[in-house]
Amino acid sequence: MNPMMTTIFESVPSQRQSEEVIEVPTLSAVERYKEIIAIATDAAARQHKLDEVRCAELAERIAATQREIAEVRDRERVVRMGAALHWEQAVEQLWNERWLQMVTPPLPDESVPQRPQGEYNRAMDLAYQALEDSLAKRTLLRRKQKD
Repeated sequence: MNPMMTTIFESVPSQRQSEEVIEVPTLSAVERYKEIIAIATDAAARQHKLDEVRCAELAERIAATQREIAEVRDRERVVRMGAALHWEQAVEQLWNERWLQMVTPPLPDESVPQRPQGEYNRAMDLAYQALEDSLAKRTLLRRKQKD
């Protein structure tokens, strides 16, 4: 026998200091299975309740988001109609200016920084008002020259 292969095992000390035996109820495999299934069923029921609450919250958020989208679409439609109206009025007022070629309305400038829509609406109204004022002053000057 090889002296390196032989090992002496020491005894493992006992975990209990007393000789008292603790009785552990023994469950059959069927009882243990039923216990595990009951725990899993309870967990599934709790998860189902949590899922129902979360679904209700998400359904409300979806409804609110859909309302917001509808409002934004309506505001966009109003702004587009306002811009088209201003453009048509500008074309009508500048129709007699033969040197100015009127083309289709310009495409939206996507490079403009984001600001509240109200600021852009005011800028559009101010620009149109400046055009009207300019044309009104010019008409007054022309009339004075003819007199």
